[in-house]
Amino acid sequence: MASELSITVSQFLELSGPRPSVISLTSDQSVGEALHTLASNKIMSAPVVAAADVVMDSLAPENARQYLGMIDVQQLLFHAVRILRERIQAKHLDTDPAFKQQCWELFQEMGDELFEAELLNLCGNDAGIIFPGWWTEATLKELISVGFLRADEQEAAHEEQTAHRVLICNSSHSAQVDGIISQSDVVRFVADHPNCFEPGVIDKTLEELEFLAQQTPTEIVSVNQKMSALDAFELMERRGVSGLAVLNDEGQLVGNLSASDLRGMGRHEFGDLLMSVEDFTLINKDQVQGYCLPPDATLDCLLQTFKEKRVHRLYVVDERNSPMAVITLTDVMRLLTQTSLVCRLAPF
Repeated sequence: MASELSITVSQFLELSGPRPSVISLTSDQSVGEALHTLASNKIMSAPVVAAADVVMDSLAPENARQYLGMIDVQQLLFHAVRILRERIQAKHLDTDPAFKQQCWELFQEMGDELFEAELLNLCGNDAGIIFPGWWTEATLKELISVGFLRADEQEAAHEEQTAHRVLICNSSHSAQVDGIISQSDVVRFVADHPNCFEPGVIDKTLEELEFLAQQTPTEIVSVNQKMSALDAFELMERRGVSGLAVLNDEGQLVGNLSASDLRGMGRHEFGDLLMSVEDFTLINKDQVQGYCLPPDATLDCLLQTFKEKRVHRLYVVDERNSPMAVITLTDVMRLLTQTSLVCRLAPF
């Protein structure tokens, strides 16, 4: 039987079942409105399209909204953290209670300024784009390689550039977004179709697949639970990651800090960034267990956990619950491009 990785992207969309409609933001919306939309729809990102009165392309179909870029919670978070840090002009938060109270009051007041900022100025491009004529013929494996892992761009730029999502555009003139495929969508599909891999691969352990050999515990980006959330998010931006392992004084994993923790924050709640990571996340040991796997867990267990928990990263921990490795959805995308592990492509 042929590998499901050989199906076309259009077939993948059919097999994946009904897809939710695309939630878009318009260029004339504010950061506050964007955060509200993302939170109410329980999503981390959305495409930004030109406002109704903005004509970007004279060849675009009538009523088409041209795609301008992506906006996600992480972009908004890092923007807010940079502004807040500039205002207090301190490398680390002072332990003086009076100074901390002044910072808290300043952060609360700045919520209005942050929420009223123009969305268009913060658009990024953390998405691949596929146009008609390509996605109807391209295979799922090609989507992973070119769309998510951006193999062509990495070769030209000599550096790693990945996308968490791929936009489907049916009009090459207007770049109108008609659908979105995320890395999570692909992982859920692969979890349900284990014959994407060569026989026996799905039952190999994470250690056998060398997930642990690809990194050491010291390479895992982590913070102590007593660190301020502001300092932790600054570290997240500096290291170019979307999540941090939260450790206690014994080096045990007790939580995960990510940009999604900001999604429901109100305009007068930015003072919460002065809290410790422990208080900010409100994650306890029982909750974090869903993010952990032992090194002898199988690839099938990894895929099913990603599917059921709907998370973007999982930690491999030892018997003390200390992190040994972190596995992300992007790591699974890379695994799916290894020709020694996946089934050879053949007509579906």
